[in-house]
Amino acid sequence: MDRYRILFFTSSLRTGGAERHLLNLCRHLRSAGHETAVCTLSPVEDGLERFFLDEKIQIFRLPLGSLRFLPAPRTVSGIRRIAGIFKPQIVHAHLFHAEVAAAFATLVAPAPLVATRHSAGLEFRGWRTLAARLVSPRFAACIAVSKGAAEEALRTGFPPAKIALIPNAVDPGRFRPLAEADREKGRAALAAELYPEAARRPFLLIGSAGGLKPVKNYPLMLRAASRLASERASRPGAPELRFVIFGEGEERSAYERLGRELGIDRIFSFPGSMDNLEALYPLLDVFLLPSLNEGLPMALLEAMSSGVACVASDVGDVGEVIAGAGVAAPPGDEDALVEILQRLIAQEDRIKELGRKARVRVLERYNVDIWGERILAVYRSVLRRTPQKNETSRLSRNITE
Repeated sequence: MDRYRILFFTSSLRTGGAERHLLNLCRHLRSAGHETAVCTLSPVEDGLERFFLDEKIQIFRLPLGSLRFLPAPRTVSGIRRIAGIFKPQIVHAHLFHAEVAAAFATLVAPAPLVATRHSAGLEFRGWRTLAARLVSPRFAACIAVSKGAAEEALRTGFPPAKIALIPNAVDPGRFRPLAEADREKGRAALAAELYPEAARRPFLLIGSAGGLKPVKNYPLMLRAASRLASERASRPGAPELRFVIFGEGEERSAYERLGRELGIDRIFSFPGSMDNLEALYPLLDVFLLPSLNEGLPMALLEAMSSGVACVASDVGDVGEVIAGAGVAAPPGDEDALVEILQRLIAQEDRIKELGRKARVRVLERYNVDIWGERILAVYRSVLRRTPQKNETSRLSRNITE
């Protein structure tokens, strides 16, 4: 089997879904015997960098405060240095700034170019649409993680023949349910840390994971939590409700303030970004994703793989992913969300059954092994269609000399 050297360009290595997607891809490719390296445009260390380094994935830094600095001698020199060290056979870009930077980089150091589109309606708007159209002819292929992302790729210059729809996936060996004894022990420890005033009381835990930013629509979760807690308080003896969002972002202080205004700050926690989500998802009773816009969210797949009952806004490809294995909610509809959650938390057996079905859905359709092979098929196709494929390494060496 051929072994490839893939250089990934990414706008950052923050703890977002696109960046976790990239980490999963590097892990899979390395396990299959391929060489990977990552070039980040961020001038500072981001949250996921140490995970790449722990996996012994080489990281190059090409600090780029603005795309207008791409032709600068320092940037060109950096590209030549990276190409000379790694000698990529394929360059694969993730996120808008990385797409533009990778397109420029392959002018300096030629190699077949692939993009992955992670969302729709978020990154490629306004002048970015024009920029994407200008660089799209340089790309040999575009991988879209959702139907919406594929449609946006079409609108920004990719012909249908170059677009491959490959939904996100997770490693079900990493994200998996816990044995009941381990789960109860973990829940007790988490409750003692996050809810010390009520750590020993029976509770149901509704949680989410994601960046604290407007598109995730977490104020809806806070308002729903307030109504659910009030209703629960009128039922003596019923398990109490607790809420948590694992993540960080610019809206954190606003969300915490809203929690205080609603009087739920004692039961609603914001512990920040967590490095061990695979150990935290199984502690939830219900995973909630109230987003206004998504492609195919990694956090949803991770929670499903962990055997957690999921409720998510019916946006992007979410409805298709959880059909029959979770509950899709009308986006932005507070009354509908409260009603869905009320019915679900009243049925412990249904919570468990949805968690089981969610796990099976991931195993059957969103398994990282199947996903990784489909991406490798794109690489093989690109290399077969690229006239310079046998010249790439030689050209890179000549340019860097």
